[in-house]
Amino acid sequence: MFTGIDEVDWASLRHAYGSAEDVPGWLRALASADTAERATALDGMFGAVHHEGRVYDSTLACVPFLFALAAREEVPDRGCIVELLVSIGGEGVGGAEG
Repeated sequence: MFTGIDEVDWASLRHAYGSAEDVPGWLRALASADTAERATALDGMFGAVHHEGRVYDSTLACVPFLFALAAREEVPDRGCIVELLVSIGGEGVGGAEG
């Protein structure tokens, strides 16, 4: 589900607070068995990668991994991941940053 995640140059991508180097950790944490870890990761994704509804280059780089997570039945809280994807997809061209 994370095939290719380490091949993305996250350091060169941006989110609301700068470098997206923290994003792969959040993506991996979304699949964690630990509820608090998942909640922190989702908060990070909404708070930085999709901050105030904006779409950044790191947001777009996350989409394939978010779809992969949402497709796996064993991933807890998949509904939250789907909500994040719907929120990202609902942004118009004017919401893009980056």
